[in-house]
Amino acid sequence: MIHKCWMQILTAACALSGAWAFAQTAPAAGSPDEPVATVNGRPITRKQLDEVSANDLRMLEAQGHQKLTPEQRLGYERQMLNKLIDQELLVQAASTVQVADLDKKVEAQLAEIKSKFPSEQVFNEQVAKAGRTPQQVQNDIRQIVMLREFIQQQFASKVTITDEQVKKFYDENPTYFVRPAMVRASHILVSVPADATEDVKKAKRAAIDKARERVTRGGEDFAKVAAEVSDCPSKENGGDLNFFAPGQMVPEFDKVAFALKPGELSEVVTTQFGYHIIKQTGAQPEEKRSLDSMKDKIVQFLKKRETDKQVAQFIADQRKAAKIETLLK
Repeated sequence: MIHKCWMQILTAACALSGAWAFAQTAPAAGSPDEPVATVNGRPITRKQLDEVSANDLRMLEAQGHQKLTPEQRLGYERQMLNKLIDQELLVQAASTVQVADLDKKVEAQLAEIKSKFPSEQVFNEQVAKAGRTPQQVQNDIRQIVMLREFIQQQFASKVTITDEQVKKFYDENPTYFVRPAMVRASHILVSVPADATEDVKKAKRAAIDKARERVTRGGEDFAKVAAEVSDCPSKENGGDLNFFAPGQMVPEFDKVAFALKPGELSEVVTTQFGYHIIKQTGAQPEEKRSLDSMKDKIVQFLKKRETDKQVAQFIADQRKAAKIETLLK
């Protein structure tokens, strides 16, 4: 399975790669390399549009429980194409910027992606399944690094956030800085397949009941039983799930975990994942974070917001000066 983090990076890379990989000669009509738009003479291809829109279209159709009409699909593709045009304008502008140690930065980013895979061979296999080559991925990453450096040099580095702006944002958005009450819990999970038969469910229920009895009547250490019985990866830490806020767990689990007292053990709890025994191991009350503790994050947020505004204005100005032809049918 392709690593999710890598897929996010690769998806972004494909979206930002522009038309560098495609020949400037006109391809055969209907082919993946057929242009759906040109930006200052450089094509955005059908393949690029499909790469950034296919997953979202499937999700939209799944949420709507019906296929999109041709008109709806075309409307969505036009939205995605406009984003690709904006990205291409940025890529073209970024190509004029000198980036110090560009090769080293690209190699470092590529190494980070590869580290998410068991081996380089697995990485190459997954790249091939995604319809790419390692060289294309490296070139895509180069585009991303250049774009990131361009935005930093031309916009972010010139944004200054004052203490007055930080305090104003803090005072005007008090709810942003309230950390909700949290609990810490450990659990033992005996998973139950969605298509389990009644006999399988009975066997699974017997297993979780036995695990609970080992802890309650048998006096065995909860972490020890979790390590031996649980089907959750948290078994490696004795079932510990660390602290979590309301809504982070499925409702059935959430309700019970917050109702327990520290050290208290639940009855068997049924969720979509199977049968659980939950032990609350700690609690933290709601807390208002101080301005000093949040200052750095507020500065980061305000700086990004202002940078995004400037980038959006830059793209709008570039659109006015660029020669853009839309060919999407």
